Amino acid sequence: METNFNHEQSLALINEMISRARNNVQKERKHSMIFWGYTVALIALSNFALIHLLSNPHSSFLVWLCILPAWVVSYFIDRRIDRTAMVKTHIDKIGDMVWKGFGIAVLVLVAIVNIMAFKTNDFHSMMLINPIIMGAMGMCEFASASIYRYKPWYWVALFFWAGAIVCAFLRVDWQFMVLAACMILGFVVPGHLLNYQTKKSHV
Repeated sequence: METNFNHEQSLALINEMISRARNNVQKERKHSMIFWGYTVALIALSNFALIHLLSNPHSSFLVWLCILPAWVVSYFIDRRIDRTAMVKTHIDKIGDMVWKGFGIAVLVLVAIVNIMAFKTNDFHSMMLINPIIMGAMGMCEFASASIYRYKPWYWVALFFWAGAIVCAFLRVDWQFMVLAACMILGFVVPGHLLNYQTKKSHV
């Protein structure tokens, strides 16, 4: 039997779904933000150090292969969280797909840039990777802020976009320092704040 909703009931249902999705993501995303914030920052700092320590600086970029096992760890973390999570809404699924799309886009981008660099033996194109990735991160944070109506993520988006612009004026090695700073201040700090808010709400 179909149920007909009037305009007010439809808006109330949509707002309830958004509120539930926002509560879900605030309680669950903190783990992912903290994990990826520390992971990417550590790899970026390692890349910065290896550029100056290795006889062949181009080999330093291989450290980013550590992202692959990190994705496996993240997958099992997300699965463990999902089993104990509240009921997922359609809005939750949309938010998840935004970040999955970002992950796939980053893999494609990095693959293309590396193939072109090694094919032409010209590694200047690698200077584009960090600013483009940070620009895309800002887009995902902006989309998440809009989907979940969570205003603090708008500021995180602006922070990543600012970092992307700064990278345009820096060498690749110093771009990694900017990326590390963005991940700490844009992922780790907000993740711990969400964790603190969740614990406080249960006190």
